[in-house]
Amino acid sequence: MKSFRCTICGELFLGSKLPSHCPFCGVKAKYILNSEEVNGAEIFMIKNISDESRKSLIVALNKETSNASFYKCASDNGEKEEIRILFNRLAKIEREHANIIGKFLDLDAVEFTDQECSHYDSKNLEQALESTKEIVKFYKKASIEAREVKISNLFKALGEVEESCYKMLSSFGSPEIKKDEHAFVPPLYFRVRGK
Repeated sequence: MKSFRCTICGELFLGSKLPSHCPFCGVKAKYILNSEEVNGAEIFMIKNISDESRKSLIVALNKETSNASFYKCASDNGEKEEIRILFNRLAKIEREHANIIGKFLDLDAVEFTDQECSHYDSKNLEQALESTKEIVKFYKKASIEAREVKISNLFKALGEVEESCYKMLSSFGSPEIKKDEHAFVPPLYFRVRGK
């Protein structure tokens, strides 16, 4: 068993090989290293965050918390089990993204509020696609504008996850998509807390 650390969310996990995605925040394998190569205590440390990057982090936090709350509502109120599972997984990913951003902003805790959603899967999927498209666009712009390498990499990595989420959301309800093609949930790894 090997120990890996995600350089975006900082989580440690065990596995026999490098996973294709972080099982917690969903970033690609290129952001995951052997745990010995990463000082977990330094992942969220930046000496001076520019005002522009701080504003972008706050906007990102608001978008992620809003999306997480919406997905939770859609998971609780979905018509089909498959859609409830999809929105439940997306809610967890968005919550993880919000918590990551909160660490860069040096927040003790990130608050999530209740969000309205429809009782119809089609309407929730439509709203999810729109908000995901919006956040992908935001992250692309923010990653270019960020002055700090860590912040730029964060926005780029989260944007890539959101692009994957958009593709997954788009595949639901499409008859030409095979059942296994929209399975986004990464394989299960053992979560290990540590610094």
